[in-house]
Amino acid sequence: MTQETTNTGAPEVTSAKQWKKKTSKGTPLVVPSGNTCLVRTPGMQVFIKQGLIPNSLMPIVQEAMSKGRAPKNMELDTNKNPELLNEMMDLMDAVTVYCVIEPKVAPEPAEGVVRDEDTLYVDEVDFNDKMFIFQYAVGGTSDLAKFREELSEHMEAVPTGEDVELPA
Repeated sequence: MTQETTNTGAPEVTSAKQWKKKTSKGTPLVVPSGNTCLVRTPGMQVFIKQGLIPNSLMPIVQEAMSKGRAPKNMELDTNKNPELLNEMMDLMDAVTVYCVIEPKVAPEPAEGVVRDEDTLYVDEVDFNDKMFIFQYAVGGTSDLAKFREELSEHMEAVPTGEDVELPA
């Protein structure tokens, strides 16, 4: 995309309408499952303002913001506070629901509520995809290649299932 300039050679000021159009379009993002979604990256400040981040996660989120990347597993000491893992997963769900524009991701429905088969609910999104979207929301594109590399390293230890015998 090129920046238009005025007769003086200075860049033309972006109108409010153009600005909103650019930020509302979103960016296509291929997630680890191979699916593609359209996402927006509002920044963690928006999540803080909206109260989506539990107080116990605030120090971790602030550190992630200063480093420009999502926290690594070792930074989440779930042995000292097992509830931290649940809160982090809830945060990744909230970020996924907020950031994914298309397909629209809905919050997990309450127990007993009939699910719409045409709706993608956050609990139907693969965990690695949610982590990837969270990483993108925190660190942008700079850490995505590293995320994919680390994910593939972790997956190498998982058996492929080719040696598993299936029942007759």
